[in-house]
Amino acid sequence: MRRAIVGRAIGLACSLAVLGAAFTENARASSEDDAVADAQRAIAEASQGVGSIERSIAGAKAEERSPQDRIAEADLLLRGKDFDRAVSVLNQVIEKHPNHPTALPDATYLLGEAYYASKQYLSARRVYRKIIDSAQASRFSQYQSRALARLVDIALRIQDTSTLDTVFARMSQLPATGVAGEIAYARGKGLFAKKDYVGARTALAGVGTNSPHFYQARYLLGVVAMKEALAVPPPEKGETMRAAAARFAPAIEAFRQVTRLPADTPERRQIVDLSWLAIGRLLYETDQFMPASEAYGHVERGSAEFGAMLYELSWVHVRTGDSERAMRSLETLSEADPNSPHVADATLLRADLLLRTGQFEKALALYQAARAQFEPMRDKVETFLGATSDPAVFYDKLSREKGEGIEQADTLPPLAVSWARDAENGPEAFAVMDGVKECRTLLKQSNSFIERLSAALGATNRVRAFPELKVGEERALSLINTVTKARKRLADGLDEVEDGSVSGDMQRVRNERRELQKRVQLLPVTDADFAAREGQAQRQWNEVSQHVQQLTLQIDQLQAVVNGLRRTLAEAPARGVVRDPANTRQLEVELAQNERDLGAYKTRISELRKTIEISRAQVGFGDQRFVEDAEVRAAFRRALADETRLAVTGAGGRGAVGYAQRITAVLGQADAADGRLEAAYQDIEARVKKRADELKATFVNEVANLTEFAGKLEALDSESRGVVGQVAMRNFQLVRDRLRNIVLRADVGVTEEAWELREEQQTRVRNLQLERSRAEQQLNEELREVLDDMGETDKSSGSQK
Repeated sequence: MRRAIVGRAIGLACSLAVLGAAFTENARASSEDDAVADAQRAIAEASQGVGSIERSIAGAKAEERSPQDRIAEADLLLRGKDFDRAVSVLNQVIEKHPNHPTALPDATYLLGEAYYASKQYLSARRVYRKIIDSAQASRFSQYQSRALARLVDIALRIQDTSTLDTVFARMSQLPATGVAGEIAYARGKGLFAKKDYVGARTALAGVGTNSPHFYQARYLLGVVAMKEALAVPPPEKGETMRAAAARFAPAIEAFRQVTRLPADTPERRQIVDLSWLAIGRLLYETDQFMPASEAYGHVERGSAEFGAMLYELSWVHVRTGDSERAMRSLETLSEADPNSPHVADATLLRADLLLRTGQFEKALALYQAARAQFEPMRDKVETFLGATSDPAVFYDKLSREKGEGIEQADTLPPLAVSWARDAENGPEAFAVMDGVKECRTLLKQSNSFIERLSAALGATNRVRAFPELKVGEERALSLINTVTKARKRLADGLDEVEDGSVSGDMQRVRNERRELQKRVQLLPVTDADFAAREGQAQRQWNEVSQHVQQLTLQIDQLQAVVNGLRRTLAEAPARGVVRDPANTRQLEVELAQNERDLGAYKTRISELRKTIEISRAQVGFGDQRFVEDAEVRAAFRRALADETRLAVTGAGGRGAVGYAQRITAVLGQADAADGRLEAAYQDIEARVKKRADELKATFVNEVANLTEFAGKLEALDSESRGVVGQVAMRNFQLVRDRLRNIVLRADVGVTEEAWELREEQQTRVRNLQLERSRAEQQLNEELREVLDDMGETDKSSGSQK
């Protein structure tokens, strides 16, 4: 019995073992089938996707933004005053769509507007002339009048009235419908600039009420009338105020007509305010003070002309003897517009009025405040002027020092620079310096752009410069990687059937294939995979850029500390702090060395930023990681083929022979799919190379042009150095004299305050002494009266006795 039970148990165990082996064999066979089926399906899909590569390129071209969308974007950028980006977008439209019937004229006109708004007047003139020269093309006809009007504006801006006759001739060729409004106003401005007041009045009178320039034309008519009145020579024996008032009456009436117009927009409100100011000035010049005060009173607090109105109104009150109202106007000016160009004169005038009304302490405080404010400015300007007497060197110092332009040169006060700009011939002279600086900046930016783009075209990922081809390459790589991952699926099946105790070439090949298989798993296939790679590359450089930004902030903090220490040393004597001269010199030497170190750090930071920008363009799709992908794909393909070949011969064990034979055909299909996909990929690469070579040829021409432009700029700069430097030097000398005068007036005011205070105190002393003498005299008289009364009383008493 027991023996029978044991026999049955052994039989059952054998049966289970046989069933388990069969089940394992079936499972292995099923796994092998799944691997082969999955690989074949993936390879078939990749092979069928070859045509989708060109479709993705065409789709990317179709998805590219239309020229109308780009023009709308440029218009928004113009409204947001982002002129550089607007110029870039509009140039792209013009270059990509040179024959578009509507986009080309729209983009060309907006490009001129962008240049004009960014004060690149010569570039704007070139674009507007291109529009005028295209007058025969109907698509440019709608912009003819506006382009001609802008050419007049540019001529006035750059003070080149020699071109106006040509512009007027082109205006006369426009149809009658194009002459009204804008053209009439532009012609009037041009004729006014040429001092043809009769012609200007005729042209401006033709601007209708429906024109957007109607208000400006009415105001300019008032200016024309004023110029005509000034052109009339006064009598040799002088002119009475009544005669002067009669002479300026037409101009005043012309400005009054402007003030009667509704000020329903901020722009129109400003024109009306300017008209009130003009009326007030003319009335003041003709001694009509009360009407002038009334005219000034129409300028409201929110107006841009409010500060100028307050200063001029204060002089009206001074002329009428109303010191209190004059001081209130000046006090309001100091609060409402502390940066007014009249701030110095207003402060001193207010102090004079306070002194005149006996408010000595307040007057002294204002005199001292004016001195404290403007004496350091005078010292800085004198130091700047004393550095050289050569106009050419002075010009270089202004335009190039520290690479920051004139506002930063030798830490000139902004107010002093503003006064120098506004002095005689100052706008023209400083415009030349600003133009040279801007041209150098543009040349530098152009060179930097070419350098970055050249680096990008020379990198392995140059396809990024051509977005539609990048989409095609990405699709091709996705299919190629799909085939490679299908090979990995076959390799997974090979791992399951191979004998684990292989040796020799088989072991070496298998180990190589397994090592490469880890890297194959990371190949990107989907859009999310490619996006993740792109994000990873950008994050690496973002971290570097953030670290550089942190260093920049530290440098700025150190610079602020240095500036604070310099200010402390400079203001120490005024605050009553006395330091040893030797220690002061030592501190100044240390600060100068620290500033030099900070300058070197800033230069290195700038170089790092440039390197980061170039490096950003060389990472992402197509970078070195994708080159490594190609190497891994090729190596994995060879390793798997070698392993399969060895497995067919039995080197991987008897179980692997059948599987290796099955997948040999599948690997052949994969190789064929790879061939088609690689051919498509190489075709795109050939197109990329062709376009990159074309761009590089363009770069060569552009570099030659930039070199030529830089040479012309230096030649023009050399020609202007002497003249412009002389004008700038003279203007800063005028500014220095003006600052000296302000400081002198403040010193005189302090002296007058002390003298007036002394006189007042002496007067008070004399008055007190006189009152005291009178009181003593009165007391003496009263005492004598009392004594006299007492004497009479004594006599009367004696007689009674």
